[in-house]
Amino acid sequence: MEDQVDGNEDYGDKLPVGFRFLPTDVELVTHYLINKVIYNPFSSFIFQEINATELYTKSPKNSVQFCNGEREWFFFIYMDMNIDNMHNKAIEKGGDELGFWQSIGDRKCVKDTNGNILATKITFIYFSGSPSHRKKTHWRIDEFRLPIQFYTLHNSKEKWAAGRLTRGRDYTSF
Repeated sequence: MEDQVDGNEDYGDKLPVGFRFLPTDVELVTHYLINKVIYNPFSSFIFQEINATELYTKSPKNSVQFCNGEREWFFFIYMDMNIDNMHNKAIEKGGDELGFWQSIGDRKCVKDTNGNILATKITFIYFSGSPSHRKKTHWRIDEFRLPIQFYTLHNSKEKWAAGRLTRGRDYTSF
């Protein structure tokens, strides 16, 4: 697995001029995440692969490359064993003690047109500073997780999530 994970590739130069990738939540789950989990080959040039622990324990600026002024990035997040414990509380360390990720709001269900639950959506906001002196930033990640039963049904050993990381001008732009 470790050989697959590399968050340092620059995908911006592979996109056609004027291309804008705007998938809905359902499209992220059905066309990308499910295919990733069941090893169905597809072109995923827009998605970086990263370990959840790495993503959630450093500043978001260190997870992305800036080119052409993007404000949105997509990840396949390898859900390593430590992440379940981290998601149950604020993720309190971010790189060089610069900040931390914290989930906000309730978990939401992503459903298909028939009302079937496809995935769970969890939203995290990045806070700068320590938990006692925190300041909300303009960084946000929506994480999409498939139900545990999906992995059992498809005999998948690796658990992946899809993430949409967004950098706004300020928090009110969300």
